[in-house]
Amino acid sequence: MMNKKIKFGIIGLGRVIEKRVANVFLKEVKNAKVVAVYDKNKRKNLKYSKVFKCKFSKNLNQFFKNKIDIVYIATESGNHYKIAMECFKNKKNVIVEKPPTLTIKKLRLLEKVALKKRLDFFCIYQNRYNSSVVWVKKYLPRIMNKIIFVNLKLLWSRPQSYYNDWHGNWKMDGGVLSQQGIHYIDLLTYLFGKPLSAVTQISNKSNKLEAEDTHSGLIKFRNFTCSVLLTTALRPKDVDASIEIFTEKQIIKLHGLCCNKVKVSFGEKQSVKQKNVSKRYSIEVPSGYGLSHKAVIQNVTKFYSKNRKTEKPLRAIQTLDTLKLIHMMYESSKKKNWVTYRKNINSQLGYQN
Repeated sequence: MMNKKIKFGIIGLGRVIEKRVANVFLKEVKNAKVVAVYDKNKRKNLKYSKVFKCKFSKNLNQFFKNKIDIVYIATESGNHYKIAMECFKNKKNVIVEKPPTLTIKKLRLLEKVALKKRLDFFCIYQNRYNSSVVWVKKYLPRIMNKIIFVNLKLLWSRPQSYYNDWHGNWKMDGGVLSQQGIHYIDLLTYLFGKPLSAVTQISNKSNKLEAEDTHSGLIKFRNFTCSVLLTTALRPKDVDASIEIFTEKQIIKLHGLCCNKVKVSFGEKQSVKQKNVSKRYSIEVPSGYGLSHKAVIQNVTKFYSKNRKTEKPLRAIQTLDTLKLIHMMYESSKKKNWVTYRKNINSQLGYQN
């Protein structure tokens, strides 16, 4: 069983497949094989059928006829729900790029259907697997009650051409918060738990889009407040994505293009031990996608090849608080007031404006 190749099908052959995921399957993970691909763009469909040396699927019906252990969904965010539902109807397990859906109601519904059909419904937030983030997660219990303040910054660049297709509208993906920033909002909920309330404002500084290219505000957690600044308005390239955790005696900083590095210090001073933490748990990455898709896919292949007798990959429903916080922040930007955490939260995200 250890040498069994787990069969993946991929639906959606856009940016994340081109820039990162194709290489993971082709060169980095041994026990995974792409046996089917599909994209509504015929050119991409044909290209990646050749890249992965698999059969060309003219449509989804043909795609689903393949023997697939799990379908990897990498389409536009606004299409995740309907494609995941099609996968479940065809008795296929699912792993989906973030966010699993754009609305809370649809996420809960997909989880209900998956449980009823005894299918897996996983989600990809690859930065959780960064060695820097793994170290901070393990270290946090020592200082959780000592945190004074947290600061999140995403300083990235997206040209106007990026927003000239499906990006940037409320129905398909929203703006910087729910597209690029969601990875780091997810790290906040992963590291610090359920948010209590949020107040934010949005604007467009460099780009024309229906949603926003700049989002700023405050998020209250149980013992502290986190400031947030997210933007894709910088030029000409991505600069940094960082989460700074301030205690009375320490500053712990996740930084780099995708929080791929960690620094522990008192002000600017670092002890030898603190420098060793930075050296051991920080890595270089070529882009904001980082390198941790490899760890995600390895986790999935290990889970299936060992007959589920290993750590379960991240279930989509486990990211519910991340999606709730996104909606809290968008609702706040519209109401121009604090919004509290509650069972059902609806903002303009996921709907036609």
